[in-house]
Amino acid sequence: MRKLILLLLLVSTLLLGLTQFVPQNYDFLLLSRDNAKYYEQMKKVALFDTLINGLGIESMIQGVIASQLVKYGAKIDQFNELLSGQILLIQKDQDFFLAMGPGKETEKLAKAIADFLGKEIWVSAQKSYVVVSNNKDFANLCLKGGGTVPPEVYKRFEDPSVWAVGYSPELAYDEAEFESSLVIKVESDRVSGFLQWKARNDAAKAILSETRPDTSYQLHRDPNLSGEIFVFSNVQNARAVKTILEQVSSDLAGNVLGSLGQVFGISGDFGSTTEQILVLSEKASGKMAMSFGFSQFVQSLFETQSSTETVEPSFYAVMEAHVTPQEIAEALGRGEVSGDELRIDNFTVKCDGSHVRIFSNQKSSEKASLDKALKLFDPSRHSLFVFVDFAPIIEKLLGVTSQSAFVAVGTVSNDAYITEWNIK
Repeated sequence: MRKLILLLLLVSTLLLGLTQFVPQNYDFLLLSRDNAKYYEQMKKVALFDTLINGLGIESMIQGVIASQLVKYGAKIDQFNELLSGQILLIQKDQDFFLAMGPGKETEKLAKAIADFLGKEIWVSAQKSYVVVSNNKDFANLCLKGGGTVPPEVYKRFEDPSVWAVGYSPELAYDEAEFESSLVIKVESDRVSGFLQWKARNDAAKAILSETRPDTSYQLHRDPNLSGEIFVFSNVQNARAVKTILEQVSSDLAGNVLGSLGQVFGISGDFGSTTEQILVLSEKASGKMAMSFGFSQFVQSLFETQSSTETVEPSFYAVMEAHVTPQEIAEALGRGEVSGDELRIDNFTVKCDGSHVRIFSNQKSSEKASLDKALKLFDPSRHSLFVFVDFAPIIEKLLGVTSQSAFVAVGTVSNDAYITEWNIK
């Protein structure tokens, strides 16, 4: 017990400099430690070795940053030292606060970072730290401090493989209340971690009960699935899926999905479109399978011949839902209906009364990645499954054999939902 107390004191002391910036109220907190140490370990993981060393991304980024720093008399070594210690991220509503350090020449570094980020972002040197925020008033609240970091956050750092820990004291959906925690680890052959939502009341437990997997799930066997990216949703009630979809309407998720929409040629505001189709969720079961084909698309982006046309990515999705093409068209406010089909942008939607299938114009016949995914997916345990096979993309770009992949699985207990993930 004495050793445990000493260990907790040591960890909290190492992070104490950053925690002075924790405000009394926040929605999310993230702490990372020994960034230089864990970054060097991460570079030994196959995928990151390929990206950082094989593609030379690190040297390119360092070159861009160095040219920015020299304008203000700062050096790249000083910038690297600033990032090599700890990082604190605080989020409240739409505002964020980021603190980095400790480091030297922080005044020069702050000026260089401010110039690079633009006038909309507030940057300041605070002794040996540099702080960044999108809202100066919120930043001032963080600089005043007065908040605390829960003991369970420090306790996570007892594991020497843990790089960063995140914590959210309260997530609310209608009457349901959750608290969440995030852990990022660097192991010898992978970067891994988990995101846990823990129920704080009976309403939250009721939602969790609806995320239990259905052992009769068979959509992962659909013959049209192909490509390198697969997402399987296997929950018994669509309300749990609806909860996630409503979060899609947030600014960050909306921007990400909007970018994907541009890749696939989808017109309109993705966030508002998501809100419009939520009314159809009551007609869905919560079971869905989705696949993307990206390797040919990525390869075409890097082709040196200007005459080479960019190949569109492929997309296919199937879900259990009792909905008609007319209902979908009305919810979206556009589309051309013909029989049991709906044509919209670059997609064809087919409805047979019990299933909805969505096809992109571009098709993929790649099945090797699907075979890998199916070996890992367990419909009796996994209510969520995500698999991204980086191997075909790396092999096409660099001509080297790779086994790199991203895997995430979601499981549920009586009072918590946990998504475990790893990247190799």
